[in-house]
Amino acid sequence: MKKLIVLTIAVTIIAVLAFVFLSKVPKSSEVTDIEKPPIVDHFACSDYCPGPREKYMVKIYQGVEDEEECRKLGGRPLSYTGWGTFKICIAE
Repeated sequence: MKKLIVLTIAVTIIAVLAFVFLSKVPKSSEVTDIEKPPIVDHFACSDYCPGPREKYMVKIYQGVEDEEECRKLGGRPLSYTGWGTFKICIAE
């Protein structure tokens, strides 16, 4: 009888600890959202841009210039030349 009570208590404690631990683990979608940099508007144009400004406005991941990092985020790397060469990551 004592073994049954001890076993029941042990199983209950393990179940409670497992529930507490699993409830604190972030879901994969939450981790992905936290790790992604903000998406901002960017004027992607070289020295001369014929037509309206809206034609050259794109959504990019702010601060991402590395092509591999861009692809990991699900973006599309792009570079354009103006007064210098600019590398951006188009948010798709």
